Amino acid sequence: MTVDTALVFVVVAASLLLFLRAGKRLVPAIALGASVLEALLALRIVQLSLAGVPLGLVLGGALAGCGALLYLRVSQKLQIAAATVIALVGAMQVLAAVL
Repeated sequence: MTVDTALVFVVVAASLLLFLRAGKRLVPAIALGASVLEALLALRIVQLSLAGVPLGLVLGGALAGCGALLYLRVSQKLQIAAATVIALVGAMQVLAAVL
C-alpha cells in the first residue's frame, strides 16, 4: 500500500464520519462520493477519465472545497479534525495535479 492509497482511505473514513455525524448532509455526501470514487480509482476497480481535465484535479478540488466548507460549519473537535484531513488531502491532490 502506497502513501497515496493510505491517504485516500483516511479521507474516506473522515468523510464517512462527517456524513454520519452531520445535521445537513449535502456537503459531507459530496465529500464521501468524491473520496469513494478516489478509492475505487486507487484500487483500480473503476477506470474513469475526463477529456482535457485531470481527474485528480476535479476530485481533489471537490475534496478541498468540501473540507473547507465543513471546517467552517462543524464545532466538535473530532469533526474539525476530519474536515481538516479532507481539506488538506484535497489540497495536496490539487497541487499534485497542477504541478
